[in-house]
Amino acid sequence: MITELEQKQLKSLFKGHYANAVLGILNNQHIHNRNGQPHNVRYIRMVFQRIRKNSDIEAAIWQLATQRKQQLENQKLQKQNILNGTF
Repeated sequence: MITELEQKQLKSLFKGHYANAVLGILNNQHIHNRNGQPHNVRYIRMVFQRIRKNSDIEAAIWQLATQRKQQLENQKLQKQNILNGTF
């Protein structure tokens, strides 16, 4: 389960936009709910807010966090390379 501190840190990393991306990760991995239907955005938000528990959704949230962190690091390196004149 995502702790309150982790939730705050993830919110600042995601900047409020995460549910559709998590849904995309789940759909790409063919992870569905117990009825065989894709999870919905509302349920993903409930897991993030610690109202519901779902290990698959939590894993997708952490996967998205890893991707976003890597994107930010790549942007930072790209910015440094441009400003330093090396491409």
